[in-house]
Formats: sequence, C-alpha cells, structure tokens
Amino acid sequence: MWDCDSFKSPGPDGISFYFIKKNWELVKDDFMRFLVDFHRNGKLSKGINSTFIALIPKVNSHQRLNDYRPISMVGCLFKVLANRLRIVIGSVVSVSQSAFIKGKQILDGNLIANKVVYEAKRMKKDLLMFKVVFEKAYDSMD
Repeated sequence: MWDCDSFKSPGPDGISFYFIKKNWELVKDDFMRFLVDFHRNGKLSKGINSTFIALIPKVNSHQRLNDYRPISMVGCLFKVLANRLRIVIGSVVSVSQSAFIKGKQILDGNLIANKVVYEAKRMKKDLLMFKVVFEKAYDSMD
C-alpha cells in the first residue's frame, strides 16, 4: 500500500490512498483483517472489485465512443491486492501471453505474426494464418 500513489483518483467508495495513509492508525486493523481474510479464504468480499468507469475525451471534437479513453476507478483494497499479485503473476500466466503483463504489449502478437509472414515469403514456404481482430476492451459496446 505504501508504494501506491497517494493522489490517484479515489474508488467508488471515495477513499484515496492519501486518506488511508494519513489515517493508518484508525483503519489498519480493518485493512489488515481484509487482507488476512482474502489470503485465508481466497475470496473477495462482495463489492470489493466494484469499479466506476469514467470516459475521458481523447480529442476536442468527441462524437464517437472511440473518441474517449476509459479509466477505471477501483477501490484501494482491490488496488493493493492487484499490486501484490503483480509479484507472482509471472509464475501463474503463460509465457506466451502478451497482454496485462508488465513489459509486454498486447500488440506483441501482431509483430510476431508479421515476422512469421515475412520469413515464410522470404523462404517461399506455404503458410496458413487466420486473423483475430484485437480491440481495446472498452472501444466496443453492446
């Protein structure tokens, strides 16, 4: 928790890391009880991962959904768990996954595919590929 930026936007509960750090003596027992419960049971308390999504305009003339950048405002307790998970995620997630892993980009797969096509053409080898359309998670809406 102490590594988290104090002045990031608060979550749905309105509580920021600044508040928690300033009032640590008051909230530490509840905070630590939550973490111990999570580690013991492996389950999140109801609503702990509730998130507000705010749409921030990317351009001055915003008329389409793609003209906005979504940001998630998630609570501090969930952010602390996510930060702790970062330490071990490499041992849980496949090495071939490129999204949501620090130091990797979702488009790394596209670069690899381009290299495979280039090499197949260069070596005059037959190649069968299929295309999967990548979209940002919030750039589409049902």
